[in-house]
Order: sequence, then C-alpha cells, then structure tokens
Amino acid sequence: MRAVVDTNLVAYYLLGTPPYAGEARRFWRAVGETVAPALWEAELANVVWMAVRSGVLKADEGANRLDLAARLGIRSVPSKTLRLGALALSVESGVAVYDTLFVELARRERLRLATFDRKLLAAFPGTAARPGELLRE
Repeated sequence: MRAVVDTNLVAYYLLGTPPYAGEARRFWRAVGETVAPALWEAELANVVWMAVRSGVLKADEGANRLDLAARLGIRSVPSKTLRLGALALSVESGVAVYDTLFVELARRERLRLATFDRKLLAAFPGTAARPGELLRE
C-alpha cells in the first residue's frame, strides 16, 4: 500500500498518543511507500518541541523521536510545488493551506491521505481517510 501521510499520523505513532497509537502502529506495519509535503518535518519538530516543553518527553528523547521519524522513509515533496493547488482547495473548503497541501499531494499522486484530522476527513472524504479505513480497503 502507498499513501500520503499527515503529520498527525506520524506524531501519534512516535509519541504513542492514545487513543490513536494502536491504529497508527498497525498502519505503519502495513504501509509500503509513504509521501508527504516537506512541511511535515517542521510540523513534527514543533509537535515534539511542545511535548518536551510540556514534560511529556525529555529533550534527548525528543531528538530520538525525530531521528526515528527520519527513518520512516517518508518521501518529502517540496511544498512550493503544491502551494497553488492547495490554495485553491483552501479557498473552496475553508480548510487551512498547511492542511490542504497534503490533500493536493494525494490528488496529484492519485493516493489516499491517511489522517486523523476531522476537518480533512469531513471536507475531503474521497481523498482523506483514517489509517484503519485505508487498511481495510
């Protein structure tokens, strides 16, 4: 299976966030190729920073989680190649551009977007799906 992966899927997997961690783990065991807008790396670093800042992780563990993320093999696509399509999707849907970058990439690659984001799931049901749903397809 190939899929575009949302940053929240990566974060929940790396941080073991309930109630999403189990579904995220099953997805990562089954998926073959993954792709995301390059923005995912900065978004994930910010999530890890917030986890360190709030005491969920120690600083060295945060760095370890980012190293693990780098080993997941997610192919990063430059956001500048997606921005115009993402802007059009945002204007049409009311969903923020940093989220519609993932939708634009999924549509271009003719892939599904694995996400837990409720706004994306509601606005783009033909493109976005929860990871568990993609495993059942």
